[in-house]
Amino acid sequence: MNNKIEDVLDLTREISIQDNEEIDFSITPFGEKLLSTEDIEFLWVARNASSSVKSASSNIKTFNDEKIANNVNENGSVRLGDEVFVYSKSYNWKVQELRNFIKWVIEKSSDNEELLNSLLAIIGPTFVPKLKGLDAVSASRNLNPEVIRDTFLFKEWKDKADLKTINTNNKSAPKWAKDLGHKERKK
Repeated sequence: MNNKIEDVLDLTREISIQDNEEIDFSITPFGEKLLSTEDIEFLWVARNASSSVKSASSNIKTFNDEKIANNVNENGSVRLGDEVFVYSKSYNWKVQELRNFIKWVIEKSSDNEELLNSLLAIIGPTFVPKLKGLDAVSASRNLNPEVIRDTFLFKEWKDKADLKTINTNNKSAPKWAKDLGHKERKK
């Protein structure tokens, strides 16, 4: 795979200096092969090499970001090129005791309308329930989970397909995936 990593790095280097909006993969022999091949195993090896390069690059960026953040924290904000680096420690809000929080929202509402408005304000317009939780609640009420999903939710299809992967070493991997051999396809 080392040769493929070198190929990916060479192609990455050439692509990174292109000024075009459209990426020209044919700029290296490896890129030309990517464009012309139908060999799924070659694409898989190239994908794994690209993932290794991406991971290493991401680690380098994270390292640099931490060093810059420490410098800016100690010495103050700085502009480099068109970027100004400012230090701020990030955080996320967490609910301390979810049950008590929900109980407070319910008990402090004077009627169902106020409760509904409070819930809408808290969960926001983009809220999507946890599907397994919704299914469990539906089943506990002797309702068909699929019917409840179809009643309240809809699927918004993306224009581009996402490539998903299943790690067959994972305990939760489906049996059909574990049973497939190398280069064997699901029928």
